[in-house]
Amino acid sequence: MTKLLEVREISKYYVHKDGWMPGKRICALEPLSFDLERGETLAIMGETGSGKSTIAKIIAGAERPSSGELFLNGQALSAMTDQQRCRYVRMIFQDSLRSLNPQITVGQQLTEPLIFNTDWTPEKQKQHVYETLSKVGLLPDHYGFYPHMLSSGQQQRVCIARAIVLEPQIVMADEAFVALDPSIRAQIINLILDLQQDMGISFIFVSHSAEIVKHVSDKILIMHRGSMIEFGTTQALINHPEEQLTKTLLHSEHNYKVPLHSTTKE
Repeated sequence: MTKLLEVREISKYYVHKDGWMPGKRICALEPLSFDLERGETLAIMGETGSGKSTIAKIIAGAERPSSGELFLNGQALSAMTDQQRCRYVRMIFQDSLRSLNPQITVGQQLTEPLIFNTDWTPEKQKQHVYETLSKVGLLPDHYGFYPHMLSSGQQQRVCIARAIVLEPQIVMADEAFVALDPSIRAQIINLILDLQQDMGISFIFVSHSAEIVKHVSDKILIMHRGSMIEFGTTQALINHPEEQLTKTLLHSEHNYKVPLHSTTKE
């Protein structure tokens, strides 16, 4: 596998002001480094407020790091235009319905990224949207649907279609499947695995679910209070965790079971 993403000593600090008092510097993310290979899936786990979503936002470009640098295929992400970064790194959000525009059709929402990031003709854009809908298990008819006309599972499939429509190299998913019914969740996770196999996309999951993480991830990064406390292959962290928090997160009895098919990772 080829090294795709290199994260080097990224950190994030915020300044909290309280009235007239000088701002207090708060550390949301202490400097950390890790790599992601092409075609790999990385899971980021941790307690609420541990900094895992901050990492996801920095990689996706929604937040800028206070220090450090990220490299994609050896090129600094900070040197890329927003248009370039948008093509390479895409995100699936937690609330599928709220992340979709209720006033425009599915087809229009999938076409928008193509308008801004390609020079394709309208006919080629429409054909590509049809093909993308098919990849996520939707029909050409769904092109003209509005989000409220779809089930929650179909809405999530539209969000996945929007994430892959530009054929990115990395897709981020920040607790994207937590609100779904367990049976629908299993279908969506299996869809993600199929897309990864077909398109060679690398995925980064922020998740609380040990069951999902064990089945889909190649590597796991454990966060605690803004610090990376453990990072390694999934099997190594499941079988030989060094930190008690890792053991707790990966062997929690409260994690739901997900019936996944044979494309799951070994």
